[in-house]
Amino acid sequence: MPASFEFEDSLLSRPCATALAGVKLRRIEAADAQAMATGLADFAVSRNLVAVPHPYTLEDAREFIAGPAVSPNMLCAAIEVDGSFGGCVAIDAQTGAPELGYWLAAPLHGRGVGSAAARALVDLAFAATEMPAIVSGHFFDNDASASVLAKLGFRRTGIVETRSRARGETVRLLTMSLARGDWAAAQPSIETARVVMAPPTLDDADEIALIAADRSLGLMTAAVPKPFTLDDARAFVLSAARRRRPESMTFSIRMRSSGALVGGIGWSAGEGGALELGYWLGAAHRGRGIATEAARAVLEAAFDWTGASSATARCRVVNPASRGVLERCGFQWEGASLVRSPGSPGAVAVDVFRLDREVFVSLREWGRSAVRGQRAGATTEPEDAA
Repeated sequence: MPASFEFEDSLLSRPCATALAGVKLRRIEAADAQAMATGLADFAVSRNLVAVPHPYTLEDAREFIAGPAVSPNMLCAAIEVDGSFGGCVAIDAQTGAPELGYWLAAPLHGRGVGSAAARALVDLAFAATEMPAIVSGHFFDNDASASVLAKLGFRRTGIVETRSRARGETVRLLTMSLARGDWAAAQPSIETARVVMAPPTLDDADEIALIAADRSLGLMTAAVPKPFTLDDARAFVLSAARRRRPESMTFSIRMRSSGALVGGIGWSAGEGGALELGYWLGAAHRGRGIATEAARAVLEAAFDWTGASSATARCRVVNPASRGVLERCGFQWEGASLVRSPGSPGAVAVDVFRLDREVFVSLREWGRSAVRGQRAGATTEPEDAA
């Protein structure tokens, strides 16, 4: 069968974090061959794979790394655990529908590494491409792989018989599939009365580029490059997909009533158990309390999901409206500093704010927002900013 999809080389141009500390995805390298050969030479590993022979040699590893692993029709990542090669996860579209596959060296089994790595690659692929679905499967006696796929939301589609090269026999394979719509519905989301916030995907890039290209937004923020292009928007989506959840998360802000994208918001991991809040809003939607409403809901989710002890935020000293948003959320001014601004020749002055978890909880009189797609209450603040 012909190849069904082609992946851009940029998807793994930088490492992709996973939900587990110390576990990341990166491009596979020639230097990984020995560790790959050692891992796949273990029959406990190769017996659960369709195409891997037993015994597996160093030459087999070198041929894979130099060939299929670098094909534009395969998104193949090394799973790095505490700085060492631990296995592979890939989406292979060389001979049919994009198919998820993965393996881990035996000492890493039972630690959640496979689930974290597979989820990170699936999230990256769906967020940064227009791929409609991913198929996968597992041998009938591979309970661990069945659990991984179930956690990812894959649904069983059938049973086929295939030959396992390592076992040298025909084995029943349970086939599974994950549609883009099912993946999107399972993504973390935050809703208020007026807005819905979800991780950005490639589908958002055009709208992000259009809004962020507005000159007034560039003047009011320190983090948006000027000028902001469609390529910048695509890079932004890709960067958001590589972040380690939930320690760092990015959301698009859309109006519930119209579905229009109006801005972005999120947090990143800071020092000492803190997180840093950031947000932006298109000019046409300022002055309506939307930023305050979104920021309060996101702070609630961030504190709940990360266990952070505090939050920090920065805004340009020439942006009093953004200062007002932070103050209405309970932030207190801590001082001023200079930060580098993308596209600017020098640094810009910013005000620095801090919000302790205890203060936020005590001030949360506006009511809890909804997370992961549940309905929430409203806020009617009259003012906000980008």
